[in-house]
Amino acid sequence: MCGIQGILDPLGGLDKYLAERHLNFLTNRGPDASGTYSDDHIFLGHRRLSIIDLSTGAQPMYSVDKMQVIVYNGEIYNFKKLRQELQNAGRAFKTESDTEVILEGYLKWGMSLMLSKLEGMFAFALYDKSIEKLFIARDRFGEKPLYYLSTETGFYFASELKAITHVLEKKEIDITALNLYLTLTYIPAPYTIYKGISKLLPGDFIELDKNAEVKIDRYYSLEDQINSGVKYNSYEAAKTDLRSLLFDSVRDRMISDVPLGSFLSGGIDSSIVTAIMAEISPDPVHTFSIGFKEKAYDESSRASLVSNHLKTKHNSFIVDYKDLLDCADDAVDYFDEPFADSSAIPSYLVAKMASEYVKVVLTGDCADELFGGYEKYLAPYYAAKYSMLPGFIKAPVKALVGITPHNSYTNVPLRKIKKLIRNSSESPFDLHYNFMSLGFNETIKSSLLKPDFQSETRQLVKSTFDTLEKSGEMDKGFYTDVKWVLEGDMLTKVDRMCMRHSLEARVPFLDSSIVNASFRMPWQYKIHGSNKKKILKETFADLLPKEVFSFKKKGFGVPLTLWFRNELKSELLQVLNSESIEKQGIFNSNYIQSLINEHMSGKENHASQLWVLYVFQKWYLKNFEA
Repeated sequence: MCGIQGILDPLGGLDKYLAERHLNFLTNRGPDASGTYSDDHIFLGHRRLSIIDLSTGAQPMYSVDKMQVIVYNGEIYNFKKLRQELQNAGRAFKTESDTEVILEGYLKWGMSLMLSKLEGMFAFALYDKSIEKLFIARDRFGEKPLYYLSTETGFYFASELKAITHVLEKKEIDITALNLYLTLTYIPAPYTIYKGISKLLPGDFIELDKNAEVKIDRYYSLEDQINSGVKYNSYEAAKTDLRSLLFDSVRDRMISDVPLGSFLSGGIDSSIVTAIMAEISPDPVHTFSIGFKEKAYDESSRASLVSNHLKTKHNSFIVDYKDLLDCADDAVDYFDEPFADSSAIPSYLVAKMASEYVKVVLTGDCADELFGGYEKYLAPYYAAKYSMLPGFIKAPVKALVGITPHNSYTNVPLRKIKKLIRNSSESPFDLHYNFMSLGFNETIKSSLLKPDFQSETRQLVKSTFDTLEKSGEMDKGFYTDVKWVLEGDMLTKVDRMCMRHSLEARVPFLDSSIVNASFRMPWQYKIHGSNKKKILKETFADLLPKEVFSFKKKGFGVPLTLWFRNELKSELLQVLNSESIEKQGIFNSNYIQSLINEHMSGKENHASQLWVLYVFQKWYLKNFEA
């Protein structure tokens, strides 16, 4: 796991010393070593976190004749198989690293075919001096980040925004990105908050000639995989395949030359991954979880139950919400752009603590999107039930919900019920879109934003939802979440919070064979009535205590409601004060004040929306007014 940065300067005015200075912005991603390659037109920089082939895996890495050079961030899990295939074809190797497999694979197969063979998480840049071309690629689902900027003076790229924002002559907010952030609480590829800087889409690669002319190609299409796949017609066959594929994926992701463990929350997904690790490993698995002194939020007993069953070497860190608050600023700041998934804060803490023991962790992320783990996937089920209620029952239910106050007991169910009632008559897409939108909906954004900053985002998401013309509505929802939520939110959160502490995170559920198999499963294999992740639970039921499968999903809770009425109240009022908001010229201050007043009085719970605004303003004040 590493950080990469580079410049292609067609004019030959490359400032190598400045480029090397900006490479140091990526030190957290690669604290163990650094290396650079440069000539009159190209600079490639690399910061290394040593995981595999510790002695000979230094970068940049060169081909035998020095005509090709690569800087690479990631792990290729099938590199040993590909290495053998290349050796059988006559290619010689001087290291045991996966980096050299990419380099030799390119020389044997070409860029597109080579990329189609890689199974892993990566972003890399490969410069071929023999044809004067630079190739830049990102993995299939977006586990590893890659930002780029094309200007009149050249082409710039990096693993993190902080390493290239200095190139911008003038920082401007991208209006589409702003609206996506306000709606979704994150900014998905290809957008960034800065006009001019883009994220490379997962499954794409860039080809640049010596004049920095950009050509973007796609080497992997999930849509094509889904459309060409044949649906399972046997539930038992699907279970058999899922078990085999996940065991193989976990085994591949346990390859490491440094200490390795797992994040164990006690939930279904991380417990399954840890259970498989325990089956494979000859030694007890190192596991890590966070417990909270506040019992209403504490789930440490769940993790302990699983740990005791699997006999892992468990580390449970008990913290209080002051600990979360103390690291909130650093956690939010590390994303370099607004990111309002508040679970990033406890993720930051568990990554920090785990990094004191291991360098690699496996996680249970992405199972929810593939196997129907979110409450939003039950929205059609409950919306249908609500719609069937006679009017004389609906009216008092709606009235009762409207007058029920928000407090620590009613907040979570009340918000869900209100959202369901508001959206029960929507189309399948709008029902899904409104439940995946955790910030401000389109109507509210028109009140929140000044006219010059308004942009409709619904159609952007709908174009993805409608891509699978032959699939059912539920599969379209899963597909949309893989394309949007995974890349923009879940994978970004895991990568940044782990990289902040030089910790590598690996995601077994995201092996492409598992992703492809999940979309071959009829959605009824995953959701049965109100039972989510049915096939996942039944496939691995023998590995874990029965109680694990009956736990109610919680996730990492952060008490935003209480913070904004107590510890963060003064800062919230300061960063969202009317005078500053009006001077800024993006938001309508009157609307924001109404949100604050309703929240403080307990009339409504606007904690999530206020967090979105709070995070944006903190980012804005640092990057535009500091």
